[in-house]
Amino acid sequence: MRTLLAFIFCIFNITFLLAQGGSARVAYIDMEYILSQTPEYIEATSQLDERAGTWKADIDKKKAEIKKLKDNLAAERILLTRELIEEKEEEISILEDDLFQYQQKRFGTSGDLITQKVMLAKPIQDQVFSVVEDIAEARKFDYVLDKNSEATMVLATKRHDISDLVLRRMATSRRKQGMSKKQVQAVEEEEEIEDAMSLRQSRREEQKRRKEEAERIMRIEEKKRQEELSTNAAYQKQQEALRLREEQIKAQQEKQDRLARERQEKIDAQKQLQQEKIKEAEQKREQQEENKQQAIKDRIKAIEEQKEEADRRKAERERLLAEERERRRLQALEQDSKKSTIDVEKLKEERRLAQEKREAEQKRKKEEALKRRQELIDENQRKQEERRQRILKDQEERKERIEKQKAEALKQAEEAKTSK
Repeated sequence: MRTLLAFIFCIFNITFLLAQGGSARVAYIDMEYILSQTPEYIEATSQLDERAGTWKADIDKKKAEIKKLKDNLAAERILLTRELIEEKEEEISILEDDLFQYQQKRFGTSGDLITQKVMLAKPIQDQVFSVVEDIAEARKFDYVLDKNSEATMVLATKRHDISDLVLRRMATSRRKQGMSKKQVQAVEEEEEIEDAMSLRQSRREEQKRRKEEAERIMRIEEKKRQEELSTNAAYQKQQEALRLREEQIKAQQEKQDRLARERQEKIDAQKQLQQEKIKEAEQKREQQEENKQQAIKDRIKAIEEQKEEADRRKAERERLLAEERERRRLQALEQDSKKSTIDVEKLKEERRLAQEKREAEQKRKKEEALKRRQELIDENQRKQEERRQRILKDQEERKERIEKQKAEALKQAEEAKTSK
């Protein structure tokens, strides 16, 4: 209740100062966020959570024991006497009371968990309050509120939140313990510079706010003056004439804009149609070129196949003729051998020379065929390259024509706007 009254008193004072034209400087902190970002508190909280988990496990164990006793009693009730039943029920009641007392001791409003949490947070909160006092003194804050206090904070703008600044100053304070005196002095100077810059920025924002407030008051006064003038008949007539004139100018401007927009749409449509035609012509030309190239390739392939087949047939005929000549020669030699003795070694040598001559002739013909084929391939590649160069040249010329047409269209559009 006292916290709520203090918060209301603070809000009343701030409102009073603002109403008097003062510049009360207000900031706030989020204590829960600061605690959640503090390593010491996080470590201690994790240990406390482990301890609370142990307590909860003990509670669950006791609950299981009580449930087991109840289940056994329910199963054995028909076999037990009334005195034994009452005795077991009293035992279960005592265990339930013990469980309740244990729960209150560990997790009650004044239990170990709440008490230890408060004890863990107290040193860090004291450190936070000390840092907040230093910041408030350096940055000239009139009020520093806690977002998580019992009093509800209706509006909390993020730019007034100094929680991250408090965390940085606390971290700096911890680092100072391992610094030299010179390093500590340098850190404090940096903090003073940062505070001075923040104070200047806040004052600039306050001046801006006052300027905006003065402009708002001037606008209100001007509105009142216009309302007073609007009661004058002559003034109303003049305003009506001005309004009609403005409407005429606006209608004329809209008509001109509409005509310009229609002209531009026509120009764009023509350009789009022209580009589509050019693209279609290019695609058609490319398709024709591809078909032509494919036909040339197919024709060359057919010629080569025919040539290979002719060479194969020719070689086969020559082979058959050679075999026939050889057969006849052998027959003649056999007939001659009956009449006279022939030198066998000479005959073998003649056969070998004839075979080498045939092989050399076949090799020569094959090389000539390969040479002619390579010449045809080179000639075809040369023609393809010349055709490709012509296509590239045509494409460049088309691009230049398109660019020239675009420039002429833009020039016409600019001339149309100028004439308008």
